[in-house]
Amino acid sequence: MNESWDVLVVDDEPIVCDSIRLVLEAQGLRVATVSDGRSALAHPAADGCRLVLCDLMLPESSGLDLLRAMHARRPALPVVMITGYATAERALQAVQAGAAGFLPKPFDETELLTLVRRTLVPTDAAHEEEWP
Repeated sequence: MNESWDVLVVDDEPIVCDSIRLVLEAQGLRVATVSDGRSALAHPAADGCRLVLCDLMLPESSGLDLLRAMHARRPALPVVMITGYATAERALQAVQAGAAGFLPKPFDETELLTLVRRTLVPTDAAHEEEWP
């Protein structure tokens, strides 16, 4: 069976992965979760997902390192950084590295869905039916 994913979530906190997965799956999205950068790059979703949500602070490497590695493989892939250590400097670093967005923790369901929708759906309102 050839499974496909819409979103790859990379976070070393299982509760964060599970929470994001449940919210997005309730919207009809297919979600894969992993806990570190190495697992993210090895996961089949890395080559087929439409969006990556990645924690800035990961074990063994940073989320920015993963962002760069993902963009080396798939330059147009949107990667949104999420972090509990949000600062203006970190947000700027993420954007300069090519992040499609920056979501500080804790975030609520509405903030998550707004960001995911904005990233996955073209800005043309005529395409709203493309969600998910």
